[in-house]
Amino acid sequence: MAHLTVTVPENSQNIFGTVTIKASLEKVFEAYTKEELFANWWCRGNPMKVYHFDCQDGGSWHIAEQSEDGNEYEFRGCFHEVALDKRIVQTFEFLGMPERGHVMLEKAEFVAIDEHTTEIRTHSTAMSQSDRDGMVASGMESGWRQSVEALGKLLEPND
Repeated sequence: MAHLTVTVPENSQNIFGTVTIKASLEKVFEAYTKEELFANWWCRGNPMKVYHFDCQDGGSWHIAEQSEDGNEYEFRGCFHEVALDKRIVQTFEFLGMPERGHVMLEKAEFVAIDEHTTEIRTHSTAMSQSDRDGMVASGMESGWRQSVEALGKLLEPND
């Protein structure tokens, strides 16, 4: 089962997360970078509309989650670096805010613990501490956990 640890430091704009998953580094990285796999886990495993997904240096993405409550939630971002099986640096923005520009910068590093276990070490930085705190208050950690569970179901072997 995939496991998530989240750290939200006091007086900071940062959020740190570590996901440990029973899957090879290559499979995990592919789940982050291939549209057809990404669409099956990222929005808590809920149905997703993919308007655009170009996972490469300088590429961008725009998706909408079709939530269980019948609402649609749009997100978008830009890929600054996609280093094969090593890291992804990207921006993340929820488009449901009253104004644009509440963007987070995220660096996800992929580390092989062994040939069957991978860690994803994420460092996200918000534009301000209040933006970060708003993200946390919105249920970010719960949604992240649901996405990690969906990723585990997608990638981990059935026992």
